[in-house]
Amino acid sequence: MTPIYLFSLIVGGVLLAFSIILGGKDADLDADGDLDLDGDLSADVDADGGFDKGIDLDHSTDIGGGDFDLLWMLKSVRFWTFFLTFFGATGVVLGGLGLVNSWILTLAAAIGMGSLSGYGIAKTVRVLSADDAGAAAGKRDFIGKTARVLVPLSKDEAGQVRVQVKGSTVDLMATADTDFSKNDEVMIIEMHGGRARVAKFDAKS
Repeated sequence: MTPIYLFSLIVGGVLLAFSIILGGKDADLDADGDLDLDGDLSADVDADGGFDKGIDLDHSTDIGGGDFDLLWMLKSVRFWTFFLTFFGATGVVLGGLGLVNSWILTLAAAIGMGSLSGYGIAKTVRVLSADDAGAAAGKRDFIGKTARVLVPLSKDEAGQVRVQVKGSTVDLMATADTDFSKNDEVMIIEMHGGRARVAKFDAKS
């Protein structure tokens, strides 16, 4: 079993190194959200197959439908990275160095350590990331941001704009004192509830 533990440790270490180099991302997220600044930010996030994430601005978080989401865990690259690392390290230390004579006990300890470490670290990072996203959804973060018009708007009719806020893509209902066409670039100058008031964006200003 020692070669298996050693192989797992090497693979886990390589994945961990790549994770650190790439910034520790579990997956590339493409999030589109509808924001109500007086309530919640709801986002449909595609990651490793897709999941729904609800972020409450008071920092309470509900991810994946429960505290222990088996499907999420099995699909998480971060979980498998730390599982392989700690599974391999435990097996090498206990079995390879002869600290435990029974290979069954060594295997059980390696699986247990790998599972607990992988889940605990992956879940902790996931919750902290969600808290950061919730904190980023404040009204002040939108004012002064440039946005792209999705649905044309005018003085008499509201439209929709898309804005990037600290790594998240958010679609907002918007009003303006002049007409804007689809794909026009505008600036958010005010926020009223979940609705933005926009003006012409001047790149020179």
